[in-house]
Amino acid sequence: MAGGKAIGCGMAALTVVPVSAVLAITLLVAGLAEDEEAQRLEQASCVVSADTRGDPGAAPGDLQAVPNGWGPLVEAAATEAGLPASVVAAQLNQESGWNENATSPVGAQGIAQFMPATWAAYGNGGDPLSATDAIPAYGRYMAALKTDVQAIAGGDANLLVQLTLAAYNAGPGAVQQYNGIPPFQETQKYVSSILDTAQSRFSMDCTAPTGGKPWDGDLGDGEWTTPLPGGKFTSGYGQRNIPGLPAWAQNHVGVDIATPGAGSGDGGTVVAPTDLRVTSFLDDDNCVIARENGDDPDFVFAFCHLNSYAVEPGDELKRGDVIGVEGNKADLGAVITHLHFEIYRPEAPDKSYPYNNFNIDPEPILKEKGAWPQ
Repeated sequence: MAGGKAIGCGMAALTVVPVSAVLAITLLVAGLAEDEEAQRLEQASCVVSADTRGDPGAAPGDLQAVPNGWGPLVEAAATEAGLPASVVAAQLNQESGWNENATSPVGAQGIAQFMPATWAAYGNGGDPLSATDAIPAYGRYMAALKTDVQAIAGGDANLLVQLTLAAYNAGPGAVQQYNGIPPFQETQKYVSSILDTAQSRFSMDCTAPTGGKPWDGDLGDGEWTTPLPGGKFTSGYGQRNIPGLPAWAQNHVGVDIATPGAGSGDGGTVVAPTDLRVTSFLDDDNCVIARENGDDPDFVFAFCHLNSYAVEPGDELKRGDVIGVEGNKADLGAVITHLHFEIYRPEAPDKSYPYNNFNIDPEPILKEKGAWPQ
């Protein structure tokens, strides 16, 4: 049994076996070891090799390296659970190594390592040794765990993923008791290991498997915050005359904001100016497309030229959540590092793209919302 865990072995409602007996949780709360694991939770390592990149045309964050044609099952389970697909794949990989016939000394079975009592509740009468039955059941079970710990996350999508994994490992009761990831070295290592594997093995381009941590800098006192904290306005909306640019690019349909001194490498942190829902990516110009997540007809935003993303389609972001890193990647070739930011009218489609004829000038809107870069 990969990872030494079994679904249903924690302190879930249907199980009464003591956590210490079944999970063998190491209760050594030595400060140094736990601090190291806590730091690993903050930023997973990421080394992408050629054999994990998968389809070069896939969108950033797409699921990679799932064997036996089970990718659609994993995607569906991720949707059911409300978790990133890369995290679901990493957890199943850790639990069973994709072995449908895996068993454990404590009675866990199958690719998702269900205990009999938990399978009875979530298996819908299927076969725990069949991936086509067990992976959907896994999605249902993880959705229940996520609900159990959701209030503790306080709206932080990144933390909610971690707490759900911790609830699987140590039981939702332990997460509730400690109001967060329990101070068990094994649980912290379990969570960080899955996030590492999700990012390095199952995501095409090292895209982080969650919505990113909220920006911890100054968000300002406006209704919105600037999409590039610390950035300066460098180019406005409308016609311009910049040597070397093609004619279409001279009619600028967004605004440019740049971090002073960034040059041509990684720039500053790009954040959600308001609550958003990520809808799509545009690979050619390294753009994240997102729509306002409100009750009224909502604007659509494009955050372009990013050097890296920290989100996936479907992520719901709060004001200040990290979107990615300001960069110089553009379909025009190498450019000076900056954020090209566009706003589209509410009737624009979710899967929008830059220069799509729905553009409106972002400057007066950002100024009205108190988010214009200073």
